[in-house]
Amino acid sequence: MNKKLLDVSGRIDGFTVEVLDTIADVAKSLRIPFFVVGAMARDMILTQGYGIDTGRATQDIDLGVQVSDWHGYERLREGLIATGEFRRDKKRAQRLVYKEMLSIDVIPFGAIAEPDYSLSWPPEHDTTMSTLGFGAAFQTSVSVKIRATPPLDINFVSLSGLALLKIISWKENNVRRGKDAHDLLLLMRTYLDAGNQKRLFNEESDLVREDFDYVRAGSRLLGRDIAGILSPDIIETLVKILDEETGDQNQYRLVEDMLDRGAEGSDFEYALQLLEDLKAGILEKC
Repeated sequence: MNKKLLDVSGRIDGFTVEVLDTIADVAKSLRIPFFVVGAMARDMILTQGYGIDTGRATQDIDLGVQVSDWHGYERLREGLIATGEFRRDKKRAQRLVYKEMLSIDVIPFGAIAEPDYSLSWPPEHDTTMSTLGFGAAFQTSVSVKIRATPPLDINFVSLSGLALLKIISWKENNVRRGKDAHDLLLLMRTYLDAGNQKRLFNEESDLVREDFDYVRAGSRLLGRDIAGILSPDIIETLVKILDEETGDQNQYRLVEDMLDRGAEGSDFEYALQLLEDLKAGILEKC
């Protein structure tokens, strides 16, 4: 587990602190590891941690919970419901609702998944999902200090882990494609400003070339960091996705989805170049 600590205490609203505190208490009592993924992680790290505007506020929480079977998963959900603050969502198998105000998707990963990382929710098995990349993202998650006194530290997906999950989600989830693509572009454009500038010049100085482009170097560094957390089989899957969206293609769906979200300051060619740089960074570490 990555031991890096990001302190955002004093910057978080009381409602968010309250719900995260409740989740942490229940998970700790059941010894179930978890981390925050999705839009809340994006906003917590970029906006609260580094003052980077993400352009839109999150309306929910996505949790990854590491469990070995469905019994363990239900123990956590039942524990949360037993607090009297959560209820099940009747339409979505993975969702809980907190105080009728906040949706929380609880996504299991780990030994519970099939060998191909897929999940299908019992008993009907009509809700399916892939957990590809969740294990790697969890192992490199960032500890975020949400509250100083009493201390409340919560694991959040790192930016490299988040970029990985966004690429996979974009490929597999048609409903979320626009949001995932927009977030990936945001991560590529802001990666150096999110605590990685010194690393670029001190550890990855080969990226500082004669034709140096600050944003493009950040996207390439992000690719290197993504590759650094992955097993060969996941790298192969990721590169296959990016191969289909870069190079000589008839259609660039991922880039088109990025720009469909109205990404300010990015044209098609530059967004495609950033994606090419991301892939190049991944391949450099293979």
